[in-house]
Amino acid sequence: MMDDKARNRLLLVLFLGVLMAALDIAVTGPALPAMTAQFGMSTSTASWIFGIYIVANLVSTPLLAKASDRYGRRTSFLASVVLFGIGSLVVASATDVTVLLVGRAIQGFGAGGIFPVASAVVGEVFPVEQRGRALGLIGAVFGIAFLVGPIIGGVLLIFGWPWLFWVNVPIVVLIIGLGLRLLPNTGGNEGKPFDVLGSALMSAILIALAYGLQGIGNQSVGMYAIVGALIAV
Repeated sequence: MMDDKARNRLLLVLFLGVLMAALDIAVTGPALPAMTAQFGMSTSTASWIFGIYIVANLVSTPLLAKASDRYGRRTSFLASVVLFGIGSLVVASATDVTVLLVGRAIQGFGAGGIFPVASAVVGEVFPVEQRGRALGLIGAVFGIAFLVGPIIGGVLLIFGWPWLFWVNVPIVVLIIGLGLRLLPNTGGNEGKPFDVLGSALMSAILIALAYGLQGIGNQSVGMYAIVGALIAV
């Protein structure tokens, strides 16, 4: 049984994870012109910097949420953070458009598990009277990210756009180190069946929806910033 001090430390870990993922959407906008110029991308291709992240995010959210029910919250949360970190490394070191988009897809897939698993941890660890406050703080992260993200992105751009993604690496290491110590592995049920067919169908529907949004996004890259905000909601 956790005391209030332990729960507050746990909340800090969850807060950092969600903030890192939320900031990634907000800081990418300022870097888009520099990335487009470096790789010689058309507007349509550049829109996939947001689009493929959102497709992967939409697909992974239900998958990683279900995985946390089966394998435990700590395992799934940290796996999501690790995936996000790997994606950040790939993007930051990308030498062509294909590698860049693969990295963004990995990032999006990892980010898709961070918020729902964090919310599930709060629901299981915090008592009812503290749960609303904790969930409110985690939810407020998205507002903070979209407020300060463009400013942070603009500052990091001074050193080059890859630094918007390199900066995630030490944060990932910090979250993993703290998470291994502080996160309880609640929710695990190895005997619980994983609905492969249902997950596949859901993924197909979400991918089709995202591709439809891509058609709109080709006309306005800013559409993906809006969709990213909707994901946060």
